[in-house]
Amino acid sequence: MPPREASADAGAMESTNLVPRSIEMPVAGTYEAIAEAVDVDSLKGFRSASDAGGSDGARRRRRRRRQSLIEGYQLRWLVRGTILAVMLLVVAGVVAMFMYPAELCRSLAVGCRSFDYVIIGAGPAGSVVAHHLSSDAVRARVLVLEAGGPSQRATGGSDFLYNNLTVFDVPLAWSYVAHLGQYHWDMGGDAIIAKVVGGCGVHNAMLYVRALPENIESWNMSEWQWKDIYDQYLALEHFQGSGETTKWHSMGGPMMTSAPIFKDLLGKKFLETTKNLGMPFSRDFNIPNERVGAGYYHFNIRHGVRDGAAATLLTPALAANPHRLSLSMFTLVEHLGLEATVGKHGEPVVRVNEVRGVDRKGRPWTQTIDPQTRVILTAGAINTPTLLMKSGIGRRQDLLDVGLGEPVVELPDVGHKLQDHPAVGLVFQVNPPLVADMASIYRRFANWTEEGVLETYPSSFGYPGFSTGAFLHSGITDARTPPPAEGEEQVLVPDLQLTVFPVIIEPHVMKRRLAINFDHVLVTVAMIDPKTHYHIELEQEGGTSEPKDDDSIHHTGIPSHESTANEGSSGSGGDGG
Repeated sequence: MPPREASADAGAMESTNLVPRSIEMPVAGTYEAIAEAVDVDSLKGFRSASDAGGSDGARRRRRRRRQSLIEGYQLRWLVRGTILAVMLLVVAGVVAMFMYPAELCRSLAVGCRSFDYVIIGAGPAGSVVAHHLSSDAVRARVLVLEAGGPSQRATGGSDFLYNNLTVFDVPLAWSYVAHLGQYHWDMGGDAIIAKVVGGCGVHNAMLYVRALPENIESWNMSEWQWKDIYDQYLALEHFQGSGETTKWHSMGGPMMTSAPIFKDLLGKKFLETTKNLGMPFSRDFNIPNERVGAGYYHFNIRHGVRDGAAATLLTPALAANPHRLSLSMFTLVEHLGLEATVGKHGEPVVRVNEVRGVDRKGRPWTQTIDPQTRVILTAGAINTPTLLMKSGIGRRQDLLDVGLGEPVVELPDVGHKLQDHPAVGLVFQVNPPLVADMASIYRRFANWTEEGVLETYPSSFGYPGFSTGAFLHSGITDARTPPPAEGEEQVLVPDLQLTVFPVIIEPHVMKRRLAINFDHVLVTVAMIDPKTHYHIELEQEGGTSEPKDDDSIHHTGIPSHESTANEGSSGSGGDGG
């Protein structure tokens, strides 16, 4: 059949030539069967004619429909993506406000929720207070501000000595760490004050020596009795030891106390000598009536790693209660804003209304303090009174002398009546075999400082470099030694402490890092009941924010000095404990 001609009018096509009268379709139909029943050629002609007449409009309509569909899909996905992004940002913001409220508040001025307490200083005292206040028992919202950065691995430190242990974690490195200037306040003189999370609890000699009942009673404070203090000692302690002295200790607390894992030969010889001289042997310096005598120290060391307060109290509290406890590092506090107000009963009071300082880049910041928020200063024996004096709290004449004007609160004892433990370092020459056990340990440690991170961690590095000492009474009348009851012996409160170092590592005596000589030993003699008082003098207003420029320690009693004694030297300092 010849093909039909398509009319210019679309309606002129004859439908009878397009639709068959009947189609008998096999189950498995084929093209041939359809072609037999349908004039295929006429269909082709129709399509050609239709396309020729209306192809442009149809194609435009189809394109518009496709474009509309595409735009619709795009719009829907855009809306869905936007909603999802907003939801993610909201979730992230909520999480950040709970995890890092202080950082968000200072950097973005958002999420500035109030705190119940703001603690200035993340040293041992700050760590203890933050741990307690953020616990489930108190459930307070706490912000801790620290001028330094991390130290031990648990606090985020990265100055590694071995694998996952930093120099702050390694007991043998304590004297080495004390000479790392980047982790300390630059105060000049003999002062060695840590500027890191953990404070001086990450660079001292880790000695665990409690106060004595006579020490506490001499304070004459009704709410600070020996029984209360002793209960707190036991609550904090996890004693790793055995024998009859365990009844004076406790287990289950967060902080490990332990005997030395290594007893050096010089220490053994020292105890033999004191015994021959008739000096009593102390089984445990923490037994109240056995303080006087010679013996082995206990240390805050857990399985060869320093057990500092920040690592054992502050860091776990941050992990357990991130919604209640926040730590802001590299945050130097320079000034407390004070305002006069009225107390609950109408009495005049002065409260802190803001805390000001600078961050690690020198940028100023301010933390507003709500009326219900309490500020706790745990910045150390030097920096705490210094901050108070800079803020207008102290002795009137002290503040006027440096141009700070009239005090906001006059407290004459702020910055005064400070005490330290002056020490004399006696250096003796000995036969090398007496310290041969220490020589190999310290040679390996000295090699580490030259070679970098250790591949293996010697167990001897879990030893602080000494193990023995003695507490003595000078014989001078001591007002804190109570008279004995009738029929009882006199209880002596020691006023001298001896510590025996097989190698000269005490940081106040060893002025240079690792200047070790293996034929000399050191014995420090420290006064533990000094009568000398010290006070702090600020420089004229306008100095820098660093303590080295703002503060100096003025000795009102015995001055710091250098001299010689016997075959050694003497100076001012402590025993590192």
